[in-house]
Amino acid sequence: MNPTKYCLGALLCAVLAACGGGGGGGADRHENTTIDTAGRLAIAEDAGTGLRVYDLDGSRVEATLALANPPSAVYTSPGGRFALAFQRPQDLVQVADGGVFQEDHGDHLHDYKQAPRLLGSRITGPQPTHYDDRAGQAAIFMDGREAAGALASAVLFTDANLAAGNLAAAVSFASAMHGFAEPNGNFLIASYRAPGGTGPTQVEVYRRNGAQYTFVERLPEQCPGMHGSYTRAGVTFVGCSDGLLVVAPQGTSTFAATRVATPTGVGTIAGHPATARVIAFGNAGTPSTTRFYDVDPAARTATPITIAGWTEGRLRRAHGFSRDGRHFFVLDDAGTLHVLEAAAAGWTSRKTISGAIAVMPSAAPFPQFATNEARNEAYLSDPNGRQLVVLNTSTQEIARRLPLDFRPTYLAWTGIKR
Repeated sequence: MNPTKYCLGALLCAVLAACGGGGGGGADRHENTTIDTAGRLAIAEDAGTGLRVYDLDGSRVEATLALANPPSAVYTSPGGRFALAFQRPQDLVQVADGGVFQEDHGDHLHDYKQAPRLLGSRITGPQPTHYDDRAGQAAIFMDGREAAGALASAVLFTDANLAAGNLAAAVSFASAMHGFAEPNGNFLIASYRAPGGTGPTQVEVYRRNGAQYTFVERLPEQCPGMHGSYTRAGVTFVGCSDGLLVVAPQGTSTFAATRVATPTGVGTIAGHPATARVIAFGNAGTPSTTRFYDVDPAARTATPITIAGWTEGRLRRAHGFSRDGRHFFVLDDAGTLHVLEAAAAGWTSRKTISGAIAVMPSAAPFPQFATNEARNEAYLSDPNGRQLVVLNTSTQEIARRLPLDFRPTYLAWTGIKR
């Protein structure tokens, strides 16, 4: 039997029913409604098709799920139950149920811990690339394939959609491009590529109407070298080769963009729902060095961040936040982990951990960072060390190293957010 697909056709979002969904299954006797669990990690193997589901309570691989192809990235679904295994060259995203989830039964919240499984449902589209998870909903941006006439597109979904085997909404764009689509409440902020352009340089606003999006407006402000985005509290930040665009709502139905200059370009923007300030960064200079900026959305300013021990030539290889958003972790190309702390005046260096990754890979895939949303822990994959590095995010210390019998690359935490 062919697996069911979340299809992306000519009109987009012709969604078929999935092979099984959520639910605890069987009669509910309201026993053990709360489970004390750290959740599970979905771990990709370097160049392999086996997606390991690692149980953090028992420190063991609970299951190995056979993907169609080696993943190009692995992400956590917006509610935390599922892992999304992107397979960009094959135009495919497969969905793995981590098996640890929570359901609202009206009078109580009921926790479940079941065997992991790979859903029969698949999300398909030309080159799925960017993933943006915002406030309980997520969007996948498909770059399209210009030579084949396949347009860029985006799909929106929640965990409930994935469990039911459908998508919440979808949209097709006017051309192929390496872009983004940011869920922003009932709106979608997406990249726009002008005819004849080599890449996107403006943003467009779409409003959701049921399972479709309708065009609202294209903002005139230019953003050369557009790459990287993040949305918090209705404000979307977009990276440009000369700074950022800050896109904010004006009333209930329109948006406006403000330019924020930086000394070098921005290619990635990192933020946390609990922290108003965001961190923008990109590589620049000779030798190429990752530069970081503290972005204040209220003042519309970007201030360079000085990281202790970050010398010229250092490049970011992985990054992530603690679950409360107070600390930001950056792994450099020498295997050193740098810890920043949020303060009233911005981000400051808190700690430096040398040798977090003893032997860094010389080429991608590099170590990946994943935050546990149920415990004060975070994880780094260590391909050359064939291990997981467990970080205590409260003390900012390495708590332990968990040996593996394979080379781990991409990571995604799944479980019940606490």
